Amino acid sequence: MQTVRSEIVFSSEQEQQFQAEGYVLLGKVLSEPGLAEAQSLLDRMIGQLHPDLQPDEIYSAHQSESWLMELVSAPALLDIVEKVVGPNIVVWSTHLICKPPQTGRAIPWHQDATYWNIAGKMTSIWLALDDVDDDNGTMYVLPSYHAGDPLPRRETADDLFAEEIDPTALPKDVDQLQVGYFLKAGEAGMHHVMIPHRSPVNGSHNRWRRVLVVRYMSADGDMTPQQYPDYRTNEIFDRKFILVRGEDVLGRGLEQYQPN
Repeated sequence: MQTVRSEIVFSSEQEQQFQAEGYVLLGKVLSEPGLAEAQSLLDRMIGQLHPDLQPDEIYSAHQSESWLMELVSAPALLDIVEKVVGPNIVVWSTHLICKPPQTGRAIPWHQDATYWNIAGKMTSIWLALDDVDDDNGTMYVLPSYHAGDPLPRRETADDLFAEEIDPTALPKDVDQLQVGYFLKAGEAGMHHVMIPHRSPVNGSHNRWRRVLVVRYMSADGDMTPQQYPDYRTNEIFDRKFILVRGEDVLGRGLEQYQPN
């Protein structure tokens, strides 16, 4: 079954938009059968979630879930990613961020890469597995604020995000400048790892907001160990840097994905 549509196009105009604004919408990425299968498999995973974890804490499950590994290494997606990070591509993280109705938490303005312990050419694919909008807590980005130095941060009382971008560092008209990812299930966007973004609570009565974020980097980037909890057992496992296209250019002995 073809999970990711081979017809995805990443035009020169889209590439220019990504470079200038720090994000671009990619349209329909998953086939209808692929979307249905992904939704069903994610339902199964949420049903297996350890009671001490939240549905937005399913980290790097591609290391244990073959369907996720197959999805993130789809050639049509890698063709897009290659335009940003180059020909030698590593998947270093996936994050299933699932907000249940009425309880899914808000995420404040932040820049991803400021929290990471890796470096190099990187990008993120944000794939909606449900229809997403403001009502059920979609993501908002601040176009063109990905360039330059990291924005100053301040501490918060939040147990998930201990820091947020200092509101005084954001433009006064941020509510008018922000762009929401109002996507249908199976559609996706790509965003720069330094673009400021946030998401509101899932205030809907009966709609989930389930999203897969896939993080790619160049094979010559800085790679540092990290650990995550297994979504089923809460046991800690080590992060892998998995080569999905090209060569292990620094001879690190990277694990290379081999499609079935």
